[in-house]
Parts: sequence; structure tokens; C-alpha cells
Amino acid sequence: MQEGKGTKSLAVALGLLDYFTEERLQLGLSALARLSGLPKANVFRHLLALEEKGYIKQDAATKKYQLGFKPLELAYLVNKQFSLRDVVLPYMKRLKEETNETVCLQVEDSGRGICIERLESNNRLLYLPPLGSREYLHAGASRKVLLAFLPEERIAEIIDAGLPAVTAKTVTDPEQLRRDLKLIREKGYAVTEEEHVEGVSAISAPVRGRDGKVVASLSIVGPAFRFNREKKEKYLEKLLQTVREISRELGYLPAEQRN
Repeated sequence: MQEGKGTKSLAVALGLLDYFTEERLQLGLSALARLSGLPKANVFRHLLALEEKGYIKQDAATKKYQLGFKPLELAYLVNKQFSLRDVVLPYMKRLKEETNETVCLQVEDSGRGICIERLESNNRLLYLPPLGSREYLHAGASRKVLLAFLPEERIAEIIDAGLPAVTAKTVTDPEQLRRDLKLIREKGYAVTEEEHVEGVSAISAPVRGRDGKVVASLSIVGPAFRFNREKKEKYLEKLLQTVREISRELGYLPAEQRN
């Protein structure tokens, strides 16, 4: 019986933390009582316990409560064990099984695209650069998606630095590239043929983090001869569903789903 009461009390105390948001960085005792529907005496008791453990602290000037450093400490530990690759890998495995094509996870770093994980197709008919290699952002679907969602000034810097041809089909004209990037932002995905590796086609879509920013691109890659129109449509549907699921797990909610 005592254990049940203790568990319930703990749940109520931790539940008070949920009322702190970006719009409500500080809350007074009365506000927390109103939001939780609990008597002030009960709320105060829980606040004392949370303050003792570092979950909240009281502002000396306003006398209101705000989050302490304990949640930040826990968030750091969660982040250490909850890397992007760990989150995405199960989805990549499923996508590879569903398409039997190569699946790649790319991130942007200092103006280059880096493949941090790749699951190879059972039909290994293509050569791709090794994991960890730094590739131009303007060449190929995986990196063009990353480039498209960078800030405009950063895109301009990368374009001004030069657009070397990686293959005969790499887009090297700045205006054409800007049109391509605009279309990627409008559609929410990129489809390219032989822009990065000859004989290779790719379909790529952005993965978004909690704040809505693009943190990676996920791509389906395969021999160009195998990527006919029917397969592209089929793969695209599966890819877009997959990046939605990954982004949701990372904490992202589309505008229409937010309160």
C-alpha cells in the first residue's frame, strides 16, 4: 500500500515538470496549482522534493520556479546513448528489406556530405565511395537534400566556392542548382541520376530533428537501369513514410499536428 502511494506521489511530482515549456519558463505556485488541479499545499510539497533533487529551482527575484540542472544532466546521458545512427538503423534495415536496394544515411559537416551508415543491397552491382568520405553537397540526391535545407547565406557560400563536376551529369551551373534546390524544398525529396556516381540513381529525403531542422538525409540508391518510373514511385512512397517515422521518433511534429 505504501509503495503504491509512493509511486503515485512520484508520478504527480514528475508530472509538474511537464507544465514548463518554452512559453512558460517560470511558473509560480498558484499557476502550477491551477494547471495541475491540485491543492497549493500538495503542489508546494512536491516542489520542495523536486528542488531538493535539483529538478527545479526557485528564482530569488521572482519567487517563481524554473527547471534546474538535473534534467539537463539526464538529457546529456540520454543523448550519449541515443545517437542519430542508433535511432535510424532499424528503419534503414526495414527499408533495405522492403526494396532490396542500398540505403544510406548522410549528414552535413563543414560544407561536405558524409555517409555515416550504409546498408548494401544483396544485388551489389555498384560502387559507392567509402563510409566517412567527404563529398560535394551539390552532387547527388543524398547531399543535395542536405544542401537545400541549409540557410540561404550558407548555400550561397558553398555555390560561390565552386561546383566541380563529379560526373558528366553533375549540376555545375549555379542557377540550375538553385532551381533544383528550390524544387527539393517544395517537394520534400530529391531524385537524381548519375550525378555523383556513373550508372547510379538515388532518391533522398530529409530527416528532421525536434526543432524542425534537417539533421540528415536518408536515401535509396541503386543501378540506374533498375530505377524505372514504377520503382521510383514505389521507393519514394516507402522512403517518405520512413523519414516521417524517424523524424517523429526524434521529436519532430509537423505544423498541422502541433497544438
